[in-house]
Amino acid sequence: MVYSRAILCISFRRFKILLLLYEKNIEFTPYVMDLLNGEQYSKWFLNLNPKADVPVLKDQSLAVTDSQHIINYIENKFCDGIHKSLKPFKANSLEFNKLQMFCNILAPLPIGALSLGSFIHDVDLKLVPKPPFVGPLRKVCLGNNEKVVQFLKQSLLEVGVNRAPLMRKLEIQERRKRFVYSRSEYQKILDAIRTVLEFFERDMTAHSKTEWLISNDFTMADLALGLLLLRLYQLGFENYYWSYGKLPSIESYFLRFKKRTACQKLMPSNFEFLKDIWQMTPNKYKIGTGAGVLGMAMMVAFAHK
Repeated sequence: MVYSRAILCISFRRFKILLLLYEKNIEFTPYVMDLLNGEQYSKWFLNLNPKADVPVLKDQSLAVTDSQHIINYIENKFCDGIHKSLKPFKANSLEFNKLQMFCNILAPLPIGALSLGSFIHDVDLKLVPKPPFVGPLRKVCLGNNEKVVQFLKQSLLEVGVNRAPLMRKLEIQERRKRFVYSRSEYQKILDAIRTVLEFFERDMTAHSKTEWLISNDFTMADLALGLLLLRLYQLGFENYYWSYGKLPSIESYFLRFKKRTACQKLMPSNFEFLKDIWQMTPNKYKIGTGAGVLGMAMMVAFAHK
């Protein structure tokens, strides 16, 4: 048995890569990295990724940054028959082009801003949040967003730091803050999400004989849409967007998605997952009890036959 080892630093908000690993049945060992205290802005991590972004995949001497690049790397490396491909169509075929189009529609959606704004405008929107987005975690997330801004400003003062990517991240954080605190600006995000969901509702209605978006095979497009619906559900948006007959095809699709084994492993009720992460975390990386799951990143070592 031959093993290939890699290390993956992943924010807990980057469930897409986790879901891909689960869908492909890739064995991995999770570790926790402290985001709440700015570990991603420490010199060792900036040397790994000057943009201070998580996730980062390090496979031996190769470091892969950016979520989409990591997803492409995993998909291309683990599609040998043992691990099923989530892009099973021939290049330039109608199915392949449709898959690409769907992924391109979903990729730009500002899910981080959507999540933070839901903590501020939840009463107005009559949201019904689910774990893990309940209780003190909501305040922690908002407070963490403020801490990130301060960490970025402090990091810019350090000698020898690459300022350009940090400046860009600071600008993004401050712009996002304006969007999530303004009710009128936040509504623009909600409307953009609705437009996308209505698009997929029409497509599902027109192709009702297929189980998933492109065919009866679960693909990368399904991974992206399913994860979006899961986040909306956990934030409490199901009544706002699709329940009570608003988008019946979307509702039915989401119920199928939730039943998938890979999706079940992402549910907060899967305590073994969080327990394993905590037990494998070095003490210096363990965060305070009030930090919550969104303050964590993971270093995932995975192996394959």
